[in-house]
Amino acid sequence: MDNMLTEEALIEYIKPILKSKGFKKKGKCWSKVNGKFTCVFFIQGSYYDKNDYYIRPGIFINELIGKAADYYGHIFTEIPVTSPDEIAATSLAFFDEWTNMDYIKKMLIDFIEWDKRNPLEKRRAGEVDYVIDPPPTKLFFAISTIVRDYILKQ
Repeated sequence: MDNMLTEEALIEYIKPILKSKGFKKKGKCWSKVNGKFTCVFFIQGSYYDKNDYYIRPGIFINELIGKAADYYGHIFTEIPVTSPDEIAATSLAFFDEWTNMDYIKKMLIDFIEWDKRNPLEKRRAGEVDYVIDPPPTKLFFAISTIVRDYILKQ
């Protein structure tokens, strides 16, 4: 990966932005309790190349912390290494969007309907046309059943 921005430069750039939004830093992870959710901004170094890293914003549902394990968050994404402004804007927009339980539930219901049309066996066989029938979000491919069931009960 040819990063436009070194990991150290991103850390220095993002630190004051996240601090101003109420995030606390521990290592390469920033977190902030936001009502029923905890938002995390996680930078992970690559195991294969010391110059590569990954940016993984995530949302934990506070009631499920300790009940449903997930390293990056109960709902998380990976964003590309681009410009520092774009990384900050994309991450903050993710936190705003994915801390709305009504939005999360709607997206999950839409994803479940999509998954019924495109079950795993069909996806593995290469029989899904993602252009004609794209998933409403890719974030639920890795969601646990505990988190899914909790969201559906809301």
